[in-house]
Amino acid sequence: MFYKSDTMVRYAALKGLYDLEKTIGSGGFAKVKLATHVFTGEKVAIKIMNKMALGDVLPRVKLEVEALKTLLHQHICRLYQVIETESHYFMVIEYCSGGELFDHIVERNRLSETESRKFFRQILSAVAYLHSLGYAHRDLKPENILLDKKENLKLIDFGLCAKPKSGMESYLQTSCGSPTYAAPELILGRKYLGSEVDIWSMGVLLYALMCGFLPFDDNSIECLYKKILSGKYDEPCWLSNSSKKLIRAMLQIDPKKRITIQQLCNHPWITAEFLNPVSFVHKANFEKDDDVLSTMSAVCGERALDMWKKLVKSDRTDYKTATYLLLLDRKLHGLSLRISSSAKAHFKSEREGEINNIVTKLNYSSRNKNTRTSPELDTVYNVFAKTPEAVNDFLEPHLPGRKRLRSKETDDLCSPVPIKRVAEKDRDVSVATNTPVSDSKGTPSSTPGSARKVIKGIERGLNRVRCVLTPKRRVKTENIDPEQPNILSGKGLCNVSSTSSDDPKYVLSQLRRALRHKGIMCHQKGFILQGETEDCSEDDKDTVRPFSSRSACSFELEVCLLEGVSNDKLLVGIRRKRLKGDAWVYKRVCEEVLALAAEDLSTEPECSTESKCPI
Repeated sequence: MFYKSDTMVRYAALKGLYDLEKTIGSGGFAKVKLATHVFTGEKVAIKIMNKMALGDVLPRVKLEVEALKTLLHQHICRLYQVIETESHYFMVIEYCSGGELFDHIVERNRLSETESRKFFRQILSAVAYLHSLGYAHRDLKPENILLDKKENLKLIDFGLCAKPKSGMESYLQTSCGSPTYAAPELILGRKYLGSEVDIWSMGVLLYALMCGFLPFDDNSIECLYKKILSGKYDEPCWLSNSSKKLIRAMLQIDPKKRITIQQLCNHPWITAEFLNPVSFVHKANFEKDDDVLSTMSAVCGERALDMWKKLVKSDRTDYKTATYLLLLDRKLHGLSLRISSSAKAHFKSEREGEINNIVTKLNYSSRNKNTRTSPELDTVYNVFAKTPEAVNDFLEPHLPGRKRLRSKETDDLCSPVPIKRVAEKDRDVSVATNTPVSDSKGTPSSTPGSARKVIKGIERGLNRVRCVLTPKRRVKTENIDPEQPNILSGKGLCNVSSTSSDDPKYVLSQLRRALRHKGIMCHQKGFILQGETEDCSEDDKDTVRPFSSRSACSFELEVCLLEGVSNDKLLVGIRRKRLKGDAWVYKRVCEEVLALAAEDLSTEPECSTESKCPI
């Protein structure tokens, strides 16, 4: 009970504005929750950060917020609102239901040249836009790129971005980011240009897209550095000559010989099939839209022009700006504009508060004989100091017959759960939650050579195991009986493997022995095993990860039953989920653990349920 009330107090700033749903990502000092913007019914992601936990990372958070306030690009995750309280930061950002680009690669083993080109053009457009505004991202990797429901990419995580005061030609010194994507000059500790290290990371990223594994990879961090400094990597036979040349141009050890962002935008490989170079609109202020302003004006009871003047001056800290941007996004996606009826009462209250403040000032001025009313107050008084009837005369756009609103986008096809019912008097919006989006922070990756084909499918090498996909529209049935596993049902599956065994306890014991064999710590609760490759030290929780820090990864393996796959009986499956840490380490660990679980291992004593297992 104390925990619930404590949570309500901490998140009181969101009450009535956003309906929080489940957690879709977490890190060392932040968590990301799926939420609904009450007045539009649109889904958003809210990054919640405890100021006490931030410590030395606080300046990085402020830098990220300031950057996102400036950045407006179709392939950069949009910032809608920032709410700051004494104890927390709340960043309301665009929700991308498609998950990480990394998971998209895993599902397909590797991407074709055509699909890689499509994605890479979007990444290139976003990075070129960043550089044009004087920003370097410095942490480009598949885990920091999300997909929306239409599989358009969105660049996220600007906690390590830099904006040199003297421009992009100014040298930087801080070594940060993920080692497997780090340029040689970063490893050597030399001064570097932000644009040049971003180009190197993009070369590694393109290689990962088309090959399914990293160009520079090793279990030892020292060996990894040597490989990066040598600049030597394998070129698989399926890569075309033009692809090889482009990757070589980006993975040049000498940064001065590295291809530039302008040359990349016009490169023949980039323009193939599209017939035009990569371009972007250089803007840092959101556009004016009369339709959106009219929709809001009808509810707010405020002139569209006056409202626009306030929005232009907004620093993304007010709810009205978030409403405008969400409506603008709806229009850009070809959807109808709408605001729920609950917005009327909110904006009415806000409006009356403004009027009361003005009237108070006017009354004070009239009582003070030596004080003359300013022309501004006179003008405002003539507009606002109306009769109560006029003040309450708010217009509202036409709404459907149903009182509850839901977003009509196809987001509803992405792993919804039953709608969270809310008291009618509290709000008019109901929402469906979607596939969780991880918000992990990269740590050094160290995949062994034997697992270089990381994206060849986690189930590779599993004897007597058939692969099915985890339902994007997955229904998870919680069992009251802790002795029975959960049942998953649905179509369009991913991240779940079905086994030929009909005994979930036997499969669980195989997984436990495999984890023990790999020396991985785990915590068991029922049919769920939570493991981590290494203990997370305080340094590992820092956003700025020095290259000497160790790789760490935590994940979850759940033995479950799969419904609807076989007509006669349920199949036993294994569900995988990365909790936090480096994605490539997670991929390697799951690949090896599941392969070992399929082997006939000698029987060993088992730890009891709910116990801490040193395996």
